[in-house]
Amino acid sequence: MAFLLLSVLHTWPLAAAPAHWSRVDPGDGALNTWAVAWVGHTLAHHPTQLFEANIFYPEHRTLAYSEAMLLQGVLAMPVLELGGSAVLAYNVVVLAGLTLTGWAFCLLVRRWTNSWSAGLVAGSLAAFNAHSLMHLTHLQFLHAEFFALMLYGLDRLVMTSRLRYVCALAAGFALQGLTSVYLMVFAVWTLIFAVAARITEWRTSAWTMLSRLAAAGALATLMLSPYLAEYLIVHETMGFTRTVEDEAPATWANYLATGARLHFNTWSKPFVEISTSATFPGIAALGLIVVAISDPRNTSDARFRMCAVIAGGCAAVSMTPLLPFYRVLHAVIPLFQAVRVLGHLGQVVLLMVAVIAGFGVASLQDTWEQQRSWPLVALLLLVIVNGEALRAPVGYTWFDRVPAVYDVLEKEPGAVVVELPFPLPQQWFLNTPYMVNSTRHWRPLLNGYSGFRPPSYYKAYDTANGFPSDASLIGLHGLGVTHVVVHRKELNNVAADNRYNPFAEMPSLQLIARDDDILIYRLGR
Repeated sequence: MAFLLLSVLHTWPLAAAPAHWSRVDPGDGALNTWAVAWVGHTLAHHPTQLFEANIFYPEHRTLAYSEAMLLQGVLAMPVLELGGSAVLAYNVVVLAGLTLTGWAFCLLVRRWTNSWSAGLVAGSLAAFNAHSLMHLTHLQFLHAEFFALMLYGLDRLVMTSRLRYVCALAAGFALQGLTSVYLMVFAVWTLIFAVAARITEWRTSAWTMLSRLAAAGALATLMLSPYLAEYLIVHETMGFTRTVEDEAPATWANYLATGARLHFNTWSKPFVEISTSATFPGIAALGLIVVAISDPRNTSDARFRMCAVIAGGCAAVSMTPLLPFYRVLHAVIPLFQAVRVLGHLGQVVLLMVAVIAGFGVASLQDTWEQQRSWPLVALLLLVIVNGEALRAPVGYTWFDRVPAVYDVLEKEPGAVVVELPFPLPQQWFLNTPYMVNSTRHWRPLLNGYSGFRPPSYYKAYDTANGFPSDASLIGLHGLGVTHVVVHRKELNNVAADNRYNPFAEMPSLQLIARDDDILIYRLGR
């Protein structure tokens, strides 16, 4: 409950009207709102068609052009099945992600330090930090809860070599992978540094431990294989990949960038403007790290050292594109080819900072002379770390609903839709409101936006751009379009002298529904 309340606080006023406050303005917020709704809806009704998303018709496996976020879609499913909108489902999953991340890291640190105070502070730092609160439109980054399970599973595996912890490690990795391809890649880096940090502490032979780790990797791969296969097919058939030129590395400015109100308006704004990701740990967290390092019990703790190695290693990797020989690394290490903004690896650094700071809280608690006053001190620490990170009230866009006029498309059998005006390839993010509109009917769209732009988008744009010329109508029909949605106020060549039906004299366009601005036509031969 504590982390749910903190999630409400940090995202305020989202919880005041979760069906209406939104980030569905054109861009990643609307893309991810659509994606979570597609996954939740399709898993409930057409699970075998999950990756055949309704964008970029007639392309296939279009869900794999971006983050699928399957776990988030599962969480959204009950909201959608009860009649909630895509925006409400998205907001519920945002709050769930922050809450679960905080709770998971709280439990991890509580177990490692035997201190609920340490757990609560660490959970707050893990869930409500510069990265998560600056990326509320990137739902994939808000569900980092399974990093805690991975760390727990690996630690217990090293200490006991029991097979059940092989399963815990594999489950943690697989579940984290289902939240985000980015976080799956970051989890690999995390485990590489974690294993390296614990090599000298293996309780069994190297062969036994390596076989356990290999088993965990094989089990996780088996669980993820149907999911990853879709991305592999898209990569092989469409040639989608991240090039060296696409990379956005971390710089020193990233680790000084934060949107927290305490810092942003006083000194951090210039760093936010030049950073690729916001990953300032916070003054309170840095202070707690100093306390933690000053305690010999912590520096001799293998789990503490493991988290420190992960933090340092991931910070270094996030900056590798700045190296003069990075092109070689990119060519030979597939992990570098899987993500575009390597600077986001700083999120893992912040998660490790949270754990290390938790050790610092435990050290304070152990040395606090007036133990009766410790609960007040712990409460003060909790207020400080959350207050320092606070960015609320957050600016949102008011969302009423997808216009009811779109309901007519659900009743049109075999409908394939194009929404006009069709955005320029350079402005294809403007398709995202159309994608949110499609959550009312789920018909295939010629429009689309994602992490990759298929070559067919250019042909679709050239064809739609000439609307309502005969050549354009013939071309749209040839692309399989059966229905045209016209946003009258935005389409430049709509006749002003007939607002009700500006294309009334065109026999191939039959008006079947309209509201003040949106006109929906059935496209004939």
